[in-house]
Amino acid sequence: MRKIFLNILLLINILLALALAVSYLSVYIPPDKYWIPSLFGMAYPFLLAGNLIFLVFWILLKPRYSLLSMVLIVIGWGFFNRFMQLKGKSSEEAGIKVVSYNVKHFVADTSGTQHQNATKIISFLAEQNADIICLQEARLRKNSIFNLAQTVKDLESIKHYQFARSSTTYGSVTMTRYPIVNMGEIRFDNSRNITIYTDVLIDADTVRIFNIHLQSYHIDPGKYEIIESPGINEEKDIEEVKEMGAKFKEAFQLRAEQVREIRKYVDESPHNVIICGDFNDTPASFSYRTLSSGLNDAFVNSGKGIGRTYIGKLPSFRIDYILHGNGFESYDFKTLDYRMSDHLPVSCKLLKKNQ
Repeated sequence: MRKIFLNILLLINILLALALAVSYLSVYIPPDKYWIPSLFGMAYPFLLAGNLIFLVFWILLKPRYSLLSMVLIVIGWGFFNRFMQLKGKSSEEAGIKVVSYNVKHFVADTSGTQHQNATKIISFLAEQNADIICLQEARLRKNSIFNLAQTVKDLESIKHYQFARSSTTYGSVTMTRYPIVNMGEIRFDNSRNITIYTDVLIDADTVRIFNIHLQSYHIDPGKYEIIESPGINEEKDIEEVKEMGAKFKEAFQLRAEQVREIRKYVDESPHNVIICGDFNDTPASFSYRTLSSGLNDAFVNSGKGIGRTYIGKLPSFRIDYILHGNGFESYDFKTLDYRMSDHLPVSCKLLKKNQ
């Protein structure tokens, strides 16, 4: 009986190890060609945790069985570093402070009105004294809720701004201390998401700031309770799971198209780049690999702790980023515990390298 039980556990371990391997491969497989591996990439932290449990279990019981999970974990150590950093990196030098925040239309704090929430967020941004602020999902149509021009006047560190609506009401905003010399928009087919880019003059150098908001899943948060429930039995639940799967598939595929388009602009940029925003995807994803290739992830370089930025329902991982080109070195990356949205704001300090 004991042997049968151990064989069943070994089989489960093998399946978990294979699933972890697929999560590594998911970053290379375009979801618009084959989307299922992207689900494994999204589940990477759970697959890693399962393999770690089996690793410890087999070391205590049958050490030779632990080799499978051990090898897979070592192979994917670079993935782990994107989710968690053991020590940060700081600097006392004055640099360029960058803040990125998905404000979710100023509606996340249900205790206040949109105007009250916007006012609180503006006060928070004033405390940050940032040189570059990128907002996603800002309410832009009604000045009575969020007056962008007045906000720029009220923020002592900010002098210039760019905005673009992704719909009649919402959009993205980039605010900066530095003079703007050029600006542009990247719009996508079959999506209301948007990316804007802003060329700013920092000392004698022009830097291009990309403010990105990639395709979200558009799933009713209440539907995630189906995943969290112990079983799926009713026909209604099965239909809702199918609906969720279709939305995951669509979002994965649209993001693949969007990141390819953005990557063209990044590669063609004549200036050093800073990329901020809500990718709606984890570091174990095709989206992250495509956008971060050849760039530096400020969290990986100077962050500390678990990189969790989404605090709504699943997937509850790091999906907000600050990336930068080799002309900068990042320090003091922080995920700020400020809960006025279903996202947490992120910030870092960038120092220009001597060229």
